[in-house]
This record gives sequence, C-alpha cells and structure tokens, in this order.
Amino acid sequence: MGALDPLVLYLAIVNATTLALVALDRRLSGRGGSGEAVSRTALTLLMFAGGALGGVIAIALFDRRTNKRNSAWHAFSVIALLGWSLALVAIYVAPLDPRAVLAAATGRGHTGLLAYLVVASGATFLVFVVDKLVAIWNGRGHDATRVPEGALLLLSLAGGSPGALLAMLVARHKIRTTAFAVGIPLMLALQVVLVAYLLQFGVA
Repeated sequence: MGALDPLVLYLAIVNATTLALVALDRRLSGRGGSGEAVSRTALTLLMFAGGALGGVIAIALFDRRTNKRNSAWHAFSVIALLGWSLALVAIYVAPLDPRAVLAAATGRGHTGLLAYLVVASGATFLVFVVDKLVAIWNGRGHDATRVPEGALLLLSLAGGSPGALLAMLVARHKIRTTAFAVGIPLMLALQVVLVAYLLQFGVA
C-alpha cells in the first residue's frame, strides 16, 4: 500500500478545518447574536489555501442565503473551489498546453461554446445595468425590488463574467463591493483557464 499523497492529506486537513470553523461560527453567532464569530477574512484565506470544498459544503449546510454581509465570502468560496479544481487538473490530469489550446481553438468551429458565452455575457450585462437603474430609481425615493447579489454573482459564475465586468465599468455598478470588484476579475481569469482546458480536452 503506497503512502498517502501529501497534497491530498493537506487538502483533507484544511477542508475539514474550514468546515469545522464555519460550523463553530454559525453555532457561536446563533448564541451570541453577532453576525460573525470567526473572522470571514481568516476563513477566506483558509479557502484560498485549499479549504474551498469545506467552505462550499459549509455554506450549503449553514449559510445558504447570500446577502450584503456574506456575498464576498460566498463568491470567494466558489472562486477558490474553481481555482483549486483547475490546479488539481493541472497537477494530476494534464498541465495546460498553450500549443494544444491554440491548435484546438483554430482547428474547428466552436459555435456552441461561443454562442453560450455571448448569450451569458449579454444577459449578465443587461441584468447588472437594470439593477443599477433600479438603484438610481430607489435613490430618488422609490422602493423597487433590486436584483439579489447572489443572482448577480451566479450569472457571472455561469459564464457571464465578461458581461458583468463590462457592466461594472460602463454603469459604475458594484465597483466598491468586494465580492464584485475582486471576485468578478478572478472569475473571468479562471473561466478563461476553464475554457482553455475544455478546448485542450476537445470538450468544446
């Protein structure tokens, strides 16, 4: 029987730690009435250090509703999970090969993937702009329903990050909100890598 891979052991420990800390945070927050018993910054750092799966599981179990208080935490948990997933693919499956990606990208049409990305980005751009217009409308004394931050982040994560980033720049929307100002560029970078892998493996 071979020795356990040190990286696998490390990831198991850091994910279990992240999950346990979020469970403790929810327990203490519930008792004390505070919104954050364990530092979200520390938990976010733990997720980027490898505990992303534990963080996502913890959110699914204890902290499902996305709001202004936890939107950055939720966004970064998914971003970290995607980042680590791509890193593990590079380590255990195949490193990214720029020549293979270029050959795949120029070798045949990718109409389906391109159409999906254009539609996702266009829809995300429109939803961001509508939410900005509603925010302006509400600032003039009205009380219209805003698009939840969780929905904006989900659209961005589902392939609409280019549209989200464009809307943030054009409409000046969510540019001071950490989950968006930092999260959307990170999503875009990781989605570029994901698309490159899809091309390299001949999936797209």
